[in-house]
Amino acid sequence: MATVSEALSIALDHHIAGRVAEAETLYGRILEAVPGHPDASHLMGLLLAQTGRAAAALPHLNAAVAGDPASPTYHLNRGKVQDALGRTAGAAASWLATLRLQPDHAEAAERLAPALRLLAETAFDSGALASAAALYERVLALDPQNLPAAFDGAMAAKGLGRLHEAARLAGLAARLDPTLLRARMAEAEARRALGQTERAIAALRPAVALDPAQGGCWASLCLLRNDLGQRGAAVVAGRRAALAAPADTGLLVRLAAAQQIAEKPRPALAAARRGLSLDPASAELHLALGAALDAVHALEAAGWALDRAGRLRPGDAASLAEHGRLCERAGLVERAATLLQRALAARPDNGDSWVALGRAALRRGDAAWASRCARWALRLVPGLPSGLLLAGEVREGQGADREALALYDRAIAAAPGVGTGFSRRAVLLLRRVVGDGPPPRQPSGKRRLSVSTLGHAGRFGNQLLQYGYLRVCAERNGMELETPEWIGRPLYGLDDPLSGQPLPSLHEEDCGVPALLDGRALVNAHGHDVVGYFCGDTAPLAPHRARFRALFTPVGAVAERAAAALDGLRTRGRTLVAIHLRRGDFGLNDRFWIAPEGWYLDWLAGVWTTLDRPVLYLATDAPELADRFARYRPVLAGDLGAPLPGVEFFTDHWILSRADHVAVSNSSFSVTAAMLNPALRAALRPDRERARLVPFDPWNGPVLLP
Repeated sequence: MATVSEALSIALDHHIAGRVAEAETLYGRILEAVPGHPDASHLMGLLLAQTGRAAAALPHLNAAVAGDPASPTYHLNRGKVQDALGRTAGAAASWLATLRLQPDHAEAAERLAPALRLLAETAFDSGALASAAALYERVLALDPQNLPAAFDGAMAAKGLGRLHEAARLAGLAARLDPTLLRARMAEAEARRALGQTERAIAALRPAVALDPAQGGCWASLCLLRNDLGQRGAAVVAGRRAALAAPADTGLLVRLAAAQQIAEKPRPALAAARRGLSLDPASAELHLALGAALDAVHALEAAGWALDRAGRLRPGDAASLAEHGRLCERAGLVERAATLLQRALAARPDNGDSWVALGRAALRRGDAAWASRCARWALRLVPGLPSGLLLAGEVREGQGADREALALYDRAIAAAPGVGTGFSRRAVLLLRRVVGDGPPPRQPSGKRRLSVSTLGHAGRFGNQLLQYGYLRVCAERNGMELETPEWIGRPLYGLDDPLSGQPLPSLHEEDCGVPALLDGRALVNAHGHDVVGYFCGDTAPLAPHRARFRALFTPVGAVAERAAAALDGLRTRGRTLVAIHLRRGDFGLNDRFWIAPEGWYLDWLAGVWTTLDRPVLYLATDAPELADRFARYRPVLAGDLGAPLPGVEFFTDHWILSRADHVAVSNSSFSVTAAMLNPALRAALRPDRERARLVPFDPWNGPVLLP
C-alpha cells in the first residue's frame, strides 16, 4: 500500500497533467486518511479554486495555513482565493502574513497594495478616517509612487485635522503628478492653516502656471497674499480669479474682500455690485456691498445693504456684527447695541463685536459696561489693538492716566499704523508739559463741516493734511470746522469747536475738494462729516499754501523748544540738510515701502561738496541708521535736547520744515514738513522705478508714491 507521500506525489502528477478528477479523488482520500494534512489541503484548495469552486476551496486553504502557519505560499494562495471571493480584508491579512514570513516576496507586496487601497477607500467612504489614513500610509510604504494613495491619504489626514500630514501627502501627490491642481490646492490649504503662508504660495505657483484660468488657485493666492499683507498682489490675484470665472459670485466676494483690505473700497464696491447683478439674493454679496459702502462712508446706503443681508440670512452673526459696528460709528448707539448683542449671542467669540459694544456703552456713559466688554474682548484675543484702545479710553476717563498710557503703548506696539493710540498717548502726555491748550470756541452758528476721524485715521503728517485741507475748505465756503481732541490743539493753539451732533458722512473723493477750495460749497445745508486721508495731488491746495502754513505755527512752550532746537542746529553750519528715514510701522505692505539708505547716500555724495558749510540732520525713528551716515557726522533729535513727551517726533518734523535741503521718505510725515517749509531750496523724494532720489515739488504732486 502507498504511503501518504507517494499518494500525494501521484495526485500532484494528475493535477499537473490536467487530470483534475483523478487528482481531486486522490486528494480527498488522503484527507480522509489524514484530516488537515497541510500539503493535501493546500493542493485540494488550489484545484478547487482553479476549477471555479473558490468558496469550497477556502476551507481547505484555511486548514493548510492552520497545519503549517510558517509557509508563505499557503498564506499567499489563501489570500488569492479570499480576494476572488471579495473578502479583501482577509486577503490583505493573508498577504501581510506572507510578507512577515518572507519580506522580499514580490507577488505578495504587489497584490497587497491595491487591496489595502481598496480597504482604505471603503473606510474613507464610511467615515472611518483614522483607519483610512493608516491604510493609505501602508500602501505608500509598499508603493511610494502610488498617486491615489498619496492624494486620498492627504484628504483623510485633512479630515482628521492632521495638517502637517495632509500637507506632506498632498505635496507628494503634486510631485507624482505635477498637473494635479487639486493636490497643489490641498497642500496650500493645509500650509495656510499651519501658518506656513510662503510655502502655501510656493505650492500654488506651479498650478497657476499650468492653468492660468484656474479661478480656485487664484482665489487661494488672493487669501494668502492678504495674510502676508501684500495687498496689491492680493487684489491682482483676486482679479485673476474673477476673470477666470466671471460668473462665480464666490470669487467676487473674495475679490471685494481683498480690495477692502487693500484700502480700495471703490473697486470693492464695483465687485460687490457686479456679483449682485448675477445673484441679487446673495447675503454674502450684500454684506460685501455694505462693507464697501461703509468704507466710502456712504453710511445710509451701507445700512440698507447690511439690513438686506440680515433679511436674506436672519441671525447671521457676520451681518449683524458689521451692521452693529456701522451703527456705532454713526452714533446710533441703541440700534448698535441691539444688533451687536444679537451678533454676540450667535458668535460670542468675536472680539471686534465686543469692542464695538463697549464703544456703544461708552457713548452712553456706561464706563463700567465698556470696561467689561474690553476685558472680554482681550480675553478672547489677547493684544487686540481695538480692545486695548477701548480699555485705555475707559481708564483715561476714570483718571487712571498711567494705566491708560500703558494700554495705549501696547496698542501702538500691536498696530503701529493705527492713529488712535498714537494720538491719545500724545495728547495725554503733552498736556502735562504744555497744558490743555486754548479752550474750544463755541459754535458760531455757521454751517458745519466736521472731521470726526481726525486723530484716528492716520498719524501726525496725515492729520495735518486732513485738518489743513478741511480748515481751508471751511473758510473758503463760510463754514466752521469741528474737530475732536487732537494733537494740533496743544501744538498749534487751534481752538476749533468740538465735534457736535453727527453729520452725514462723506468721503473725500465724493465731496469735490478742489471745488471746495475754489469756494463752491457742498449742497447739503447742514454740512458733512468728511472722511479721508488727503494723500492725493497737492496742486489744488497750492494757492492756499500761505494759509496752510499759518495754521501750523507752534505756540507757547512748543514754540520755545522748536526755536531752541533750530538755533542749536544752525550754530553747527550754514546749510542745513535734513533727511527723513522712516522705519517703525513702514515696510509692512506694498503701499508704505522703504527706500534704501543707499539712495540717500548716493545723493549726499553728489551734493555735499557743493554746499556752504553743510550740516546733516537725520530725522528717523531708527537712530541706529546714523552709523551709515557717519562720514557726514549727522545730528539727531536727541542731540538737540530732551524731546517733548508724547510728541517725541516733533523735533524731526520741525527741522524738516525749516531745512534748506530736504530728502523725504515715502511718508506724509516728511512730505507735510516739506509743504510747511517756507524757504526750501531743494526737495527730493525716493522714486521706486528709477531706484534713486528725484527732485519734486511738495505743492504739485501726490503725497505718497505707488
